[in-house]
Amino acid sequence: MKLTRTLLLLLMCGSWVSSALAGDNAALYALLEALHENGTIDGPTYEVIKQVAARDKEQSNAQADAQTAEAVQAEVKKQVEEQVKAATADQPTISTKGKFEVTSADGDFSVRLGGRIQADAALYDTDVVDHGDGSEIRRARLFMAGTLWRVWDYKFQYDFTGSGADGIADAYVSYADLGPAEIQVGHFKEPFSLQNMTSSKYTNFIERGLPHLLVPGRNIGAAVNTGANNWSASAGLFGTGIDDPAGNSDESLGATGRVTYAPINNGNQVVHLGGALSYRDTGQDKTLTFSDRPESHVTDIRLVNTMAMDADSFYRYGVEAAWVYDRLTLQGEYMGVSVDRAVAGNPDVDFDGYYAEIMYFLTNDQRTYSGSSGAFKSVKPNSAVGYGGIGAWQIGARISNVDLIDGDINGGEEDNLTLGLNWFPNANLRLSANYIKVLDTMGGAFAGDEPDIFTVRGQVEF
Repeated sequence: MKLTRTLLLLLMCGSWVSSALAGDNAALYALLEALHENGTIDGPTYEVIKQVAARDKEQSNAQADAQTAEAVQAEVKKQVEEQVKAATADQPTISTKGKFEVTSADGDFSVRLGGRIQADAALYDTDVVDHGDGSEIRRARLFMAGTLWRVWDYKFQYDFTGSGADGIADAYVSYADLGPAEIQVGHFKEPFSLQNMTSSKYTNFIERGLPHLLVPGRNIGAAVNTGANNWSASAGLFGTGIDDPAGNSDESLGATGRVTYAPINNGNQVVHLGGALSYRDTGQDKTLTFSDRPESHVTDIRLVNTMAMDADSFYRYGVEAAWVYDRLTLQGEYMGVSVDRAVAGNPDVDFDGYYAEIMYFLTNDQRTYSGSSGAFKSVKPNSAVGYGGIGAWQIGARISNVDLIDGDINGGEEDNLTLGLNWFPNANLRLSANYIKVLDTMGGAFAGDEPDIFTVRGQVEF
């Protein structure tokens, strides 16, 4: 019984004293002393209880110190984060992943800097006329684009292959707070043709197909643009380009519109359909010319060329289609122009052209498409060089035709076959090689000229 009582007292006092000493409770400590002195607990038991209490106090203090240290660290971290947040509240954010863009803290302002360089070289197998082997910087552009006061977008792009005003490519402002629509004012492309609205950085071949000579270029005007994931619509009124001042004459005026629809637009497949119309009055000049090089820009020879002809007005039309399925792309367009002559007795004339192309990725890659703009975007290789990959490799073929012979105009007709190879080491670099065979040239100043052309391009965009 004495042993049992002693053990019970040991457990009770150990618990009491542990709590007492851990909390520096003098009253409970005095109780322990009294129990010892009146003999309720003997000396050895008294010493054991004190040792247990002292050990528990050390453990409790250590736990308290650790908890205090954690609390202090958490509070310091919180204070530092709040101070950093307050100090950087007005600092802009900078994005450098694939682009260079600075955005204000409130998102009201942004500026992005970028550009492209395209260097070409070409060899011509002379047939009827010497085209002249050579090389050139096809495009060397810098642009600045961004947002002003949240709802205004802007872009200014300059091509250093031109000079003065001739080098201005894009220079416009758009108001983007109209729901799905925006109003665009300035110097930009008239909305016409799939291969035209697809940037030269992302077209399948080095140069666009032959009927591109029928497409309107960049002009000063105002347009309304709208669209969503699977459709787009644009329409505008346009004068002439920055590099084509009217002087003392009434300048040419036109209206152009384009609509596209993609009934299928998902991660693996795209079906694109579209059409465009454009009307233009030639103004006081009353002249018009259509001409172009044979899908290679290094030469200055234009196998098809109407030369300057009288024209009061003309309208363009075009239909377009494309199908992307995994690695495969099929794309084609037909377009034409009807010219209302200015000189009495001269017959109205019609010209037209088409192209059809097929492209296939040898690697596991695919073209990207924007339904809201109805155009193709950049190729982003799934395995980039430098990260254990070989980049994206693409091969393709295209046939194209343009016919500028009608009535009293003998501008010639040309048929081309183009074979292409594209290598995209990463999303910013592209190396391309094209073999162009002029199958036939009928009429015009260079009838019968059928040169073989080999051209290459190195491109960097940023």
